Amino acid sequence: MSLDLRNCPNCGRLFAKKPGVDLCPVCLDIEEEDFQKVKSFLWDYPNSTIEVVHEKTGVSRERIIKFIRDDRLIAEGLTLDYTIECERCGTLIPSGRFCKKCQDELVKGLSPDKDRSQQVSNKRDEKSRMHLYDRIHKRGE
Repeated sequence: MSLDLRNCPNCGRLFAKKPGVDLCPVCLDIEEEDFQKVKSFLWDYPNSTIEVVHEKTGVSRERIIKFIRDDRLIAEGLTLDYTIECERCGTLIPSGRFCKKCQDELVKGLSPDKDRSQQVSNKRDEKSRMHLYDRIHKRGE
């Protein structure tokens, strides 16, 4: 088993990447501290704008938007002065990367389709028959 070593995109430190984690442990801790600051501020002052949250907590606008995109913050507790669009269809969404409709379509596209798997199976059978036919035909020569 080999380690997947990467440089942290924030600070450049070398670290062993874990699935779903793109930052080194130090930057990950800093990001978590920022999240807790934003969360606490919104608990006390719901419906604040991103600009106000940024000014009062010192957390960058980009990081606050990242929390919304990552579904860690829901825009319902935040007055968005920034629009988040579904990356697939462009519909305005409160958080995340995709709207509900696109999420459902993407999940449906990833799940095994009975008809499609049957077609692939049939093609596989045809190819194997042709291959066997060729081998038998060559033996007969």
